[in-house]
Amino acid sequence: MTRRAPILLVLLFAAVSAHRTLADDPAALTPNGLTIETAAGKSIAVSEATIAALATKTAEIAFDTNHGAQHAVFDGPLLWAVLDQSGALAGMTPREQVGHVVIVTGRDGYRAALALGEISPEFEGKSVLLAERMNGTALGAGHRRLIVPGDHRGGRDVRDVVTITLR
Repeated sequence: MTRRAPILLVLLFAAVSAHRTLADDPAALTPNGLTIETAAGKSIAVSEATIAALATKTAEIAFDTNHGAQHAVFDGPLLWAVLDQSGALAGMTPREQVGHVVIVTGRDGYRAALALGEISPEFEGKSVLLAERMNGTALGAGHRRLIVPGDHRGGRDVRDVVTITLR
């Protein structure tokens, strides 16, 4: 019996993996783009071209990490602009915005959350970026990075953003 257990585990893992669909991997649905899940449960695919067409901002950041201090200059559109231009905020009043959270997920599953009011121009208006360039160099197709200026630690620095969820 003990010799069969590892084989059964491998077969079980293979069976579960085989049933994954494109819907299980947002990055597969929008190559080099990203998926936004609205508070109403609607899924919006945002293409790389749509993101590239947005105005870019620059943020110089410095924060501590487990690997030491990081200092860099990032360029990219505001997270708010990406949400707004995609239609993810359609019909949402400022009063409704303060009750929502934005969860940003990277390709590796790492997630970070921000209050929607934190990035809303109606409230704090923090210049949170969906960066496409670091120190003047493109991060590469599909490699966007959430940058939260003012954070003392880089915990909300999500790399390779593939999904943005409004809750």
